Amino acid sequence: MKKKLNEGFTLIELVIIMVILGILAAVAVPRLGSTIDSSQEAAEEAVIGSFRSAVELFAMERLAEDGNKYYPSDPFDALDNKTENTLKNMDNNGYNYWGYNSNQITHYRNDGGSRYWSYNSSTGEISSNF
Repeated sequence: MKKKLNEGFTLIELVIIMVILGILAAVAVPRLGSTIDSSQEAAEEAVIGSFRSAVELFAMERLAEDGNKYYPSDPFDALDNKTENTLKNMDNNGYNYWGYNSNQITHYRNDGGSRYWSYNSSTGEISSNF
């Protein structure tokens, strides 16, 4: 019977593997960060799209009921209660929730940043403020 003397990896092989893993990590981490940012922006745009639809539906309902088309002074008034409560109370730490003040819709992000959209209650227009 022959004995196996070469069990395991050499130090050079382990170092090469570590270098390869380091290079892969250096490439993957920035891409992951940009993916997270773009997913946050896509989610925000989806919520703003819901605001636009809700505000327009609100105005059409007023037109059908009163004969006058007008938009809500607060865009959250156009949302149903469940959606409004979900958006306003997403996080107890003061981040990742939505708010409205002084004709401005605000999304407070988890990273401490925020993004703003202006709301014109006379036209129902919601536009991004970068």
